[in-house]
Amino acid sequence: MSKMDDTWTSGLIPLIGAESFTDIIGRVADLGIVMSRDGKVLGVFASQSFRRKDVLARYEGRQLRDTFANESIAKFDARLNDFLTKPEPARSVELNHKGEDGHDGFPVRYSFHEIGESGKILMMGRDLRSIAEMQQQLVAAQLTLEKDYEARREHDMQFRVLMASIDDAMIFVSLPDGTVKDCNPAARVLLGKQGGDLVGVSLDQLLEHKDKSKGALVDRLVGLANENAATQITIKSRTPSRIVSLRPVLFRNGGDQAMLCRIVTTAPEALKSDSLQSNLTGLYERGADAIVFVDTAGTILSANEAFLNLADVTHGKALKGRSIVDFLGRGSVDLNVMIENAARSGMMRAYTTRVTGEFGAERAVEVSTTHVQTGAEAVFALILRDISRVDNTRTETKQLGEVDMQSVIELIGSQSLRDIVAKTTDVVEKMCIETAVELTSNNRVAAAEMLGLSRQSLYVKLRKYDLLKSGT
Repeated sequence: MSKMDDTWTSGLIPLIGAESFTDIIGRVADLGIVMSRDGKVLGVFASQSFRRKDVLARYEGRQLRDTFANESIAKFDARLNDFLTKPEPARSVELNHKGEDGHDGFPVRYSFHEIGESGKILMMGRDLRSIAEMQQQLVAAQLTLEKDYEARREHDMQFRVLMASIDDAMIFVSLPDGTVKDCNPAARVLLGKQGGDLVGVSLDQLLEHKDKSKGALVDRLVGLANENAATQITIKSRTPSRIVSLRPVLFRNGGDQAMLCRIVTTAPEALKSDSLQSNLTGLYERGADAIVFVDTAGTILSANEAFLNLADVTHGKALKGRSIVDFLGRGSVDLNVMIENAARSGMMRAYTTRVTGEFGAERAVEVSTTHVQTGAEAVFALILRDISRVDNTRTETKQLGEVDMQSVIELIGSQSLRDIVAKTTDVVEKMCIETAVELTSNNRVAAAEMLGLSRQSLYVKLRKYDLLKSGT
């Protein structure tokens, strides 16, 4: 047996066998301490589940008050004095033992009991470490919740201030029912709800739509938002009756899909503008000429059905992320000529090239390019007209001049056929170089790429035909 067990069998507790007493104490307490009336530890016992028996073994022979943390010494002295003054079971007291030899301290709830007539005192304790750990976890969780709550209040306040300071009307719409979940003051003013609230009101009650079926307006807005985040529509509000522009944006909110709608009023001429927009939309969707919008790099932003037919593309999604260069006969040469000229002068008219379809078929086209400035990004609109039907019958833009033809005719009979062909080749070569330089607005690099020549070779030929004087 351990030294602690020997203490219990040395006659300190009479009339109870050591094994029976050990079992009793182990069932009702985690540890027991026998001490004299002056507070000296005479013996210590711990249950099998107690984890710090090695620490308790060092308590024997010491003053028990010396084992407590500073804040618990006064509580121990007061409770011991009360017990000695009135030796009857007193209420329990929670005391913290201090850490020793690198070990952490631990809390214990003690009750005081008198042992027979010997004057010795039994302190029975319940280990509170598990409860303390749980309390610490609860406190940490509570602190975390309070921090999250404060952060949420801060974000909510910032959101409210931001929404109130925005001049444009902003409404949050729940999906799929299409009711307003939240809005800013500007939305209430714009939609005639200064004295009320828009929350819970359906979009069908606020905005007019051609399709009167339930949910048609919401479905249209969701479709527009899925196509392009920058898409907006012009629509008429019910009360008061006015034309407004609405831009929908989809987002996820706690796993549910929702929509933010920005609403701004348009000019008084909105009806006319709305009609113009409808006409332009109809021209784009059903026009005979192919229309393509590209950025500076040539990436296709959108294309109409006529372009899909011209390029033999099955579906518009197949054009996503592709470059218009993939469909131009001379590739990047054509693109550079059109973009550079349109960027410099705002537009380029009647540029002739060929469009190569998905399956290799070629068609002659005439392209007009317009520089459209949209915010910080430059966009170019290309209108391609199929001229393949008249291409074979159309007179060449650059034909052999009468002087050149007469010069060739006069050579017959005076020079060999080989020399005549060589001179004719020079005439054609000069014409091609002049045409390339003109199409590229005297851009020698683009002209060289168009003719399949190096820049050095092009300059040699320009000197040969005395064309350098036409530009730098």
